Amino acid sequence: MPAQVLIVEDEESASRLIASICSELGLRAQATRSGAQAKALLTQAAQANQPFSAMVLDLVLAELDGFQVGQFARGQPWGAQLPLIVVSGVYKQPNAELMARLKPHAYFAKPFAISHLRDALVKACNVQGVATATEGDLAQKSAAGLFIELLRQKASSLLTLTQDTTVRLIHFEKGQVRFAQSSVKSELAGAAQVASGSIKQASFDRAIAFAKQNKVALHEALAYSRVLTPEQLKQALRQQTVDASVNGLSWTRGTWRVDPQSSEQLAAVPEARVSPVALVLEAAKRFGAHATARDWLEQRAQQHMSRSPELERELFAVKTSWPAEGVTSLATNQRSVGEALSRVKPAELPLLMWLCQSGLVALSGGAKAAAQAAKAAPPSPEDEDKGRTFTADEDWSRRVMFAERDRLRDANHYDVLGVQPSATPEEIRAAYIAAAKRFHSDAFSGQELGSARRVAEELFSRVSEANTVLANPSSRANYDVFVDRKAKGLPTDVGAILRAEGIFQKGETLFKAGKFEDAEAVFREAIALNHAEAEFHAYLGMSIYRGRGKAQEALALVGKALEMDPRLRSATVFAAQLHEALGDAEKAKTLLRKAIAKDSEFDAARSELSRLKRGPAEQKKGFLDRLLKK
Repeated sequence: MPAQVLIVEDEESASRLIASICSELGLRAQATRSGAQAKALLTQAAQANQPFSAMVLDLVLAELDGFQVGQFARGQPWGAQLPLIVVSGVYKQPNAELMARLKPHAYFAKPFAISHLRDALVKACNVQGVATATEGDLAQKSAAGLFIELLRQKASSLLTLTQDTTVRLIHFEKGQVRFAQSSVKSELAGAAQVASGSIKQASFDRAIAFAKQNKVALHEALAYSRVLTPEQLKQALRQQTVDASVNGLSWTRGTWRVDPQSSEQLAAVPEARVSPVALVLEAAKRFGAHATARDWLEQRAQQHMSRSPELERELFAVKTSWPAEGVTSLATNQRSVGEALSRVKPAELPLLMWLCQSGLVALSGGAKAAAQAAKAAPPSPEDEDKGRTFTADEDWSRRVMFAERDRLRDANHYDVLGVQPSATPEEIRAAYIAAAKRFHSDAFSGQELGSARRVAEELFSRVSEANTVLANPSSRANYDVFVDRKAKGLPTDVGAILRAEGIFQKGETLFKAGKFEDAEAVFREAIALNHAEAEFHAYLGMSIYRGRGKAQEALALVGKALEMDPRLRSATVFAAQLHEALGDAEKAKTLLRKAIAKDSEFDAARSELSRLKRGPAEQKKGFLDRLLKK
């Protein structure tokens, strides 16, 4: 018998959504709007020796609130360990009393992410054979380690790497990288062809504009616009996949998330298959630094090495990428890292470091010891350089580096360069040159800095990254949005924002097809990922009206969208139609006239106003009806 889940939720659409997730997971769901009935159902199930496996509990109910229901369950022998998944549209954060008394398995503020609730149900009900999302910090687990781990698992997953406003999406199919996407313009399909002169910048820019206007992927726009031939497009997609993946592998800070993907989801992205091992090798060539690699390897000199099965299968790729290399032959028979250090050419140290970091070369103690080493806090500079002596000049340079590292630990790009957010491009350029000179290795020529040398390299890397973002008007505009959203407490997870946009587009398709209840659920999922988009709320409201006829509830949501963005055209038209549906056609006309006065090119509002003036006989020919017939 499948596990049973009790859903205590008085909002019908939310209850249906949770029930659909349960059904997808093979769980049997029973729903009630009443707290009193929830208590009775819990008791009856326990007495029949068929207790519920979990309860999804809304805190705010029409009668006998969820907190009381949860307390009742916790006070019963059968409910002491019952997994409670608590949801609330009122309390965005659980209070201390709730956490102490109810001990919820998970807590979600509405609107919640469907994938998060799905994962919580899988864990609460111990659903077997269903993978859940995992996430973490790149400082604790390297991107290279994630690539090889997914290869080893033969996983079909989406790996999202996020750093500030930059996001890279790497699609894995059975352990191989199928396709990769990036928010960095220079990594997009076609960018390399522009740089080489194969296609014109103007043609590329038109394709980008077409993609944004029609909400299609750039590669589709490039094909539709015939900017690239089929063969050129194939090469461009592979180049995009390599560049986005390899540049993502270089990150040492940021966050990662792995979401399982179905074959249907993977089929929706192009195929530009590349081996994760080949990508790690390319990253070692592009980003390997001899001094950094030596420091990293010296700290592990006592550990012993062995080649992984994945590396054994890809030795030909290593030889192709690094001709005449002598690293892989040494990484056998449990030789120590210290022995390899004494025999490997300096130019090949980055290769050895990347092979060890990724897990292609396993270090002594296995995966457990490697994970512990990754999580261990790095030694303080004083401990790392203990016993070493430095000149007065070297000691001064070291102090400066450590002080700058601490000062800029949580700094934004403007702080790193020492400029104001209003700085001109010329001021940014001048600040970058000055900062780069401070941290460049040439500034410490002839000095022995110990671990401070690595700090200087990290600071130089941050200065370069800040300049790359701020020197480009497009990326600077995106970064300013990120800084502003962070200051206002709005979502800044670019990966979530991009996923929300994709989900919203799916909802628009359902909406235009007249599948309003399905669209409602999808729009709620988009809002759960990014609640700050006004248009998401507007379309959710109109889906509720079109699907369930609840004009007043819909108008509240559309009104919220207009509060967030008073000039949002779709919300204005929706609001007018809802006022008309509620019997106030004059208010609808007034709203449209004001919108037209503020925006003389608002043709949809003119069309809607004209329809309202024509009278009831021709109401059915309104703007939205024509839109839905397209």
